[in-house]
Amino acid sequence: MTAESSTPHSRWGHLFGSNWSGGVVIGLLAGLIVILTIDPGGSYPRLAEGPGITIDESFNVQQGILLVEVFRQYGLFMFDPTNAQDIYGDPAKIPYLPDHPPLGRWILGITHHLWWNLFPPTDPGSIDVTAAARVGSACLFTLTVFLVGATAGTWFGPSAGWIAALALLLMPRVFAHAHLASLESSVNLFVTLAVLCTANSWSKYFHANPKVITEENLRKWTWKSGLIPGLYLGLAMLTKIQGFLIIPCIIGWALWYGRRRSIPSLLSWGIMANLVFFLGWPWLWLDPLGNLSEFLGSATERVHLNVWYLGQVFRDTEVPWHYPWVIFLVTVPVGFHLLGGVGFIEFLRERGSDARLALVLICLTFPLLLFSTSTAVYDGSRLFLMAYPLWAVFIGRGGQLVWQWMRDRFSFQRTAIIAALLLILQTIGIISTHPNQLSYYNLLAGGTAHARYLGFEATYWQDSLTRSFWKDCAENIPDGATIHVMPVLHQFQLDDLRKQIPIIRKKQWTLKPWSADETETNPEYLIVFSRYSDIPAEFRDHSREAVISIDVGGLGFFKGTRIAALYKGVRR
Repeated sequence: MTAESSTPHSRWGHLFGSNWSGGVVIGLLAGLIVILTIDPGGSYPRLAEGPGITIDESFNVQQGILLVEVFRQYGLFMFDPTNAQDIYGDPAKIPYLPDHPPLGRWILGITHHLWWNLFPPTDPGSIDVTAAARVGSACLFTLTVFLVGATAGTWFGPSAGWIAALALLLMPRVFAHAHLASLESSVNLFVTLAVLCTANSWSKYFHANPKVITEENLRKWTWKSGLIPGLYLGLAMLTKIQGFLIIPCIIGWALWYGRRRSIPSLLSWGIMANLVFFLGWPWLWLDPLGNLSEFLGSATERVHLNVWYLGQVFRDTEVPWHYPWVIFLVTVPVGFHLLGGVGFIEFLRERGSDARLALVLICLTFPLLLFSTSTAVYDGSRLFLMAYPLWAVFIGRGGQLVWQWMRDRFSFQRTAIIAALLLILQTIGIISTHPNQLSYYNLLAGGTAHARYLGFEATYWQDSLTRSFWKDCAENIPDGATIHVMPVLHQFQLDDLRKQIPIIRKKQWTLKPWSADETETNPEYLIVFSRYSDIPAEFRDHSREAVISIDVGGLGFFKGTRIAALYKGVRR
């Protein structure tokens, strides 16, 4: 029985008093909100608009569709054993990219087909419609919110479950990624699943003092105890390279708390994880060592990206060490950081006796430590986004302590009103930046508008070119016009816009790239999304007059910061 079992009896008591209730209710709410705000450019005009088409969504959607079609063609083993090199041969002639494991793309491909069949898009421009695949990320986000809320509720009580689930829903950067047909939402779910379930399972074998081993605990440490956690780890490894980052964390944690007795479980855990990883990626079957080496090498041998940080352009491997820590600090609502801090202080006060939270903390901080080295880091919080759901567990713990402190001093009704008001304040970030929550910064940076003056990146992935932006363009640009776009970061970027945005095809616009090096071309129309690291200095402020200016982060009479604009008659 928890301290919260004394919640007053009422017709709502059973619902709100269940340890899982927060995860279930908020998880379903999260999925519904995301799906209703998922349309990037007009494929589903009856839905509210979401972030615009981002730069690399198309790769993930096309690869997901390819995997589904290959399964249809070859069956379970996904290739013809008489012609193994024709693996992933696709009728649409889409080449297979083994840059990431397939689980996240599988999910995007399956949900793409299901959603298309249930709700056909308006005027599709190709066989892949990004908006349909985005539903996959929405479902993954739903499950992640449920998992975090249910776990926090089970560990610390119902109020912890509600607060942890709400905190994750209201983290603007995580909420934004839940709208994108990318791999981050799959990483978040399966890494969180592996960490929380391993912590919950193996911590039962530990004594509060790591140096004390009881006979009862010794009997529980068997090879069988590593099988289910190994399955979860294998699924995390099948999402993206970030899934591998929790491996040293779990090994170190288990050896510290379980000493040598944990070795049999660790061995079966590792064998199961690698077996799941290998069986779940048929591409590895052709040449296990060679293809695995190719995959691991692709994580380091890649095109370098520029990063705008504290008013300077850095190469992604030369970003200051504090970049991930600062970005993490300024991209979660301050109120949630305070609650998480309360949970962290309580963990320290108990001298780490809660082994479950110890693993959560280790897996939360290790990615931040890794990206504090010369490891390439870019696009804000994207590469270490897996830390955010784990931080929500600490937020739930801190929220439960604050809730109990208030309950000891105030009536239940007054405590509920105060808590509701505090949580409502945390929604301001999501509301004021919608649908561009990737541009969100909290009050520690002075909000999104002031963050620009501190030298933080305003936007990353072209998500600022939303449906409403293209509608405004249609009112200002004639049919058949040539539009230049900046920045263009890969050769398929503009063609993807044409395929995914019905207005562009209807107006028969021609899209062309334009860069800072252009000296001969003075575009009649120029669209710029404000990725400061890749645009000239004169486009980083508001001094150049724009036909259309998209601002984000303004609230009331406070002016927002420009994240996209349409210019006419540009001259250099």
